[in-house]
Amino acid sequence: MYPPGIEPRKGFVLLMSVSLFSLLLLLAVILAKIVYNGLEIEHAFARREKAFWAAEAGLEKGKAEFNRNPGWYTDLPHLPADDKGWLSGGAVGQDEGWFKLVREQGKSMLYSIGTDGKVRVFLKINYSFPPFQQISWEEL
Repeated sequence: MYPPGIEPRKGFVLLMSVSLFSLLLLLAVILAKIVYNGLEIEHAFARREKAFWAAEAGLEKGKAEFNRNPGWYTDLPHLPADDKGWLSGGAVGQDEGWFKLVREQGKSMLYSIGTDGKVRVFLKINYSFPPFQQISWEEL
């Protein structure tokens, strides 16, 4: 039936060893991917938090600037309102590195764009003037 000196189960042990090693390697790769994704999510969250608080700091600076000079503005009126593309690219504003302040002439809105790398957070407040009084706050 089998040639002399060859046993039918010798190849089976090798096949099972390779299969088990492949399965363990696959599990290690999956675990590494899960850990990597978790770290990326944590870093993205941290960048967003930094950008958010930078935008909040920008709003506070804008409030102080407006209280000091009620006629202060950085750009001419723009339509449509709350245009993120315009705010991040074309709007003229006070750029402070971590945030950019934009106030349109004659409008009662103040925008602050906080940045951290590629992450941007857009905040807006509506206010009454004079005296300065915040009416609403929102994230765009």
